[in-house]
Amino acid sequence: MKKKIPCALLLILSIAVFLAFAVSCKEKSRGEIGIINVDYKEMTYVGNSLKDFSKLFDEQENAKDPRLDNPGLVSETVAVYDADSDGDIDEDDLQAVYDVTVDLKCVHYVDSIYVYYQGDGKSITVEAGTPFKYEFSKTSTGEKYKWTRIDIGGDYRYVNLSFKNGQAPTEILFYGYEVGERDEINTESHKSKPFSYFLGINGNIGDKYSELWCANYFRDYFTWTRAYNKSSYPNPGTHFIMDYWSYDRFYNEMTLAEVSVVPCLMYTSEADSPALEGSDRYSPASYVMYGEFVHQFARRYGFNPNTTDDDIYLEYGAKLYSESEDDINIKWIEIGNEPNGEGNNGYTPYQLAALTSCAYDGHNSTVKAPDGSGVGIKTANPDMKVAMAGLAGINKRYIESMVFWLVNNRPDGTVGLDAFNVHNYCRKQISYNGYTVYTGVCPEIGNIVSDELKELIDYRNKYYPDIEIWLTEFGWDTNQSYETENSAHAYGPYTGRQVQAMWLVRAYFMFAEAGIDRAAMYMCKDVGNEETSVGKYGTSGVVTSDGEYKDSYYYIYTLKNNMNDMYFAEVIDSGNEDVWIYRFENGEGKSCYAVWCPTMDDVRVDNFKLNIDGSNATLVEFRNEEKSGVSSSLEVSDGAVTVNVSECPILVFSD
Repeated sequence: MKKKIPCALLLILSIAVFLAFAVSCKEKSRGEIGIINVDYKEMTYVGNSLKDFSKLFDEQENAKDPRLDNPGLVSETVAVYDADSDGDIDEDDLQAVYDVTVDLKCVHYVDSIYVYYQGDGKSITVEAGTPFKYEFSKTSTGEKYKWTRIDIGGDYRYVNLSFKNGQAPTEILFYGYEVGERDEINTESHKSKPFSYFLGINGNIGDKYSELWCANYFRDYFTWTRAYNKSSYPNPGTHFIMDYWSYDRFYNEMTLAEVSVVPCLMYTSEADSPALEGSDRYSPASYVMYGEFVHQFARRYGFNPNTTDDDIYLEYGAKLYSESEDDINIKWIEIGNEPNGEGNNGYTPYQLAALTSCAYDGHNSTVKAPDGSGVGIKTANPDMKVAMAGLAGINKRYIESMVFWLVNNRPDGTVGLDAFNVHNYCRKQISYNGYTVYTGVCPEIGNIVSDELKELIDYRNKYYPDIEIWLTEFGWDTNQSYETENSAHAYGPYTGRQVQAMWLVRAYFMFAEAGIDRAAMYMCKDVGNEETSVGKYGTSGVVTSDGEYKDSYYYIYTLKNNMNDMYFAEVIDSGNEDVWIYRFENGEGKSCYAVWCPTMDDVRVDNFKLNIDGSNATLVEFRNEEKSGVSSSLEVSDGAVTVNVSECPILVFSD
């Protein structure tokens, strides 16, 4: 007689079969394996060179499926780079290792990767999983003119690819499908800043106070080893009052004049390198000297109501200088200037991220000075804010790479920055007397608010709305030689100085509209004679080398004296492509209309009807030797005023 299976056991077996079937169906329905779109505009990467990594992923849509018997060939060649920028490509260059980390923006089932080579015996290492702690790793060697398949078979968001400079692949394809949720995107708009915060200028302690007062904030170039004796480390001695300069007095004068100072604590050569000699530049601990210095700087110059002179200032050999009861109140520090160049003194994104984390707060207080004391700005003064080093160029991907390193390596998972910081100049090539030369162009034609800058602002708005964006270098020379490469050349009725002045004003307006929080022109004072100096940016100042104020000094001062409480509000369609109108407001019923022609060939639109809110209006025109411009009343008729518009902006105020 057959034994009967107990009902309970039968039920359990039925459930098990059902669950197994359900899981099988679920696995089959998770997704169909196909090409994963790798957006090379958003990927992060690191290497000794930042050139052309996008070419590894730029034929995804055109490449034939390599899984087929007869896949299409890829014709493009990836260049070999001069990794140490010494002018020659040698064996060291060929052996330099490049990494590119692909962020798929959410978890994907990554089935496989296909790599295409145009040479024999080239290899690539693929890692996947947690950034910098990858769980999956495989090295594969490819064949010439063939796609090499590398099986992955797992759920991953981050995939890291590394290869030697001389073995770079030509194209890479990812296969799989999306299984995770994408990051939440901020939908709130970033709050704009008033001109009292936004309007800036570059300079240094050698400039006269009055030369800097045309702007509301001053970016101070300060080589950190002026005050820190590296050669005596670990007992370096830090001093801020020198035989020829007193930073105490200088910063106090700026405080009294209500000009906000942002010290840019620079390192520009191997002699003032912030890294310990022979150290690993990818480790925050390598920058302990610099972290110790910025810590002391923040303690001395950042206002802290819980401390006294006796508590802090006497630690550094001299009491803080002050001519008033107001303490020096520096609220921001910038940690470097253009460190992203090629060569031995340049920093990769991950190296600069490690330096930044140390300078910010001692890498979450894990880095200590040799005597056990604190390192970093925030450990000295939690209220002080930190701007990243101003980058040469916009370099959105460089910033994304820094952020990637910071959030994946800092113990608290934060960015460890309060402002992203970039530089931008605009010029173009022209033919002049049979030669190809460079010349400065107006900010609109030169796209000073470039697509890449817009992408950086969008990135900030989506993911890090509390972080500011600064543009701390832009400008034009007034030397008229074409050897200068970036000059504001005279044309029509305008002198070179007038052209520089009105282009600067227009650029400030464009940066405000774009969402830049702070903009600083380069720079306060010329470093060479305006007539004979042909070095690029040598005559880009608002003051000549012998102390004469240019038109630009008064134009910027006019912005300061008229628009301090103004925020950008909207772009107004003028109905005329030759007329741009930006409206600013102060939140108390007052508007300012900035109106100009966005061209550089003496375009004029006379008797232009400008619609305004309010029953009264005042015109302010920019004028040399006038710190507030020249004001006059305008008649309001049917909600509009009549003005003459040119390439030199005008301001129309209404209540």
